[in-house]
Amino acid sequence: MRPVERFDPELMRGQLLEAEHLARYRWAAELVKGKRVLDAGCGTGYGSELLAREGAAEVVGVDVDEAVVEAAQRVAPDGASFATADLRELPPGLGDFDAVVCFEVLEHLDEPETALDALAAVLRPDGLLVVSSPNRDVYPPGNPYHKHEFLPDELAQALAARFAHVRLVRQHNWLAAALFEDEDFARLEALPAAVAKAAPGDPGKELYSVGLASNAPLPPAPPLVMLTHTADLKWWQELLQGLRDEVDAKSRHVSDLEGWLEQRDAELKEAFEMIHSMQATRVWRLGAAYWNLRDRLLRRRLG
Repeated sequence: MRPVERFDPELMRGQLLEAEHLARYRWAAELVKGKRVLDAGCGTGYGSELLAREGAAEVVGVDVDEAVVEAAQRVAPDGASFATADLRELPPGLGDFDAVVCFEVLEHLDEPETALDALAAVLRPDGLLVVSSPNRDVYPPGNPYHKHEFLPDELAQALAARFAHVRLVRQHNWLAAALFEDEDFARLEALPAAVAKAAPGDPGKELYSVGLASNAPLPPAPPLVMLTHTADLKWWQELLQGLRDEVDAKSRHVSDLEGWLEQRDAELKEAFEMIHSMQATRVWRLGAAYWNLRDRLLRRRLG
């Protein structure tokens, strides 16, 4: 799938990418109920809206893109507001916060450590930072918008340098099969469901690492599963088939080229054999002797 600079919920509806982003905010919403929250790098504001709707006392979304912030502000729900700001230099007028949520932003920055300092500075003494990064050992390489993707241990170390309590939560994509009654099958919102896994996951092999950090003891973080359509699976199947067709076409081209080269080799061999036969004749030898004598006479005359 082509890399994108920022997630757009309208353009990416039903994709796995939507599930990845919404899952983080839905999961974080349980940690920030009743709190004043900074949504750092809020983009279009979909996450700020979700946090406010799910019980945050107040959400302030900030992003460096002024046009995106203005669009978010026009449709801001109750309890959410937006401002243009660089995470590395947050304006003092924002005040301080009980919690800061910063999802899929650090990897876009040349100076992520400076942003972490700024986010820590606006937290109240017992405030909670919730921050994510793609795991560069697992995340597909080549995204031109990413400057530095933290390894899980790197993210933990960066947080531990600023907070007394740190814990990593692992986010990964899974294929899922689910069973629902009609009412639940039609629902879009969160619903309680038991989750069973048929495949294990090793810490450090996750696609995204989400760090919890605070100078106060960390709250529990219950697991959350976000399901999406299978459109992405179909997309990958079509992509794989396209790649197979391309490989087959290239293989046929290579085969044709090899046949052409073999034919040229045979023609070249035949030409060398013909020349060798000609050089063995008496006429060729007399001709060669004549031209050698002519060349010597010309050199003497010119000398």
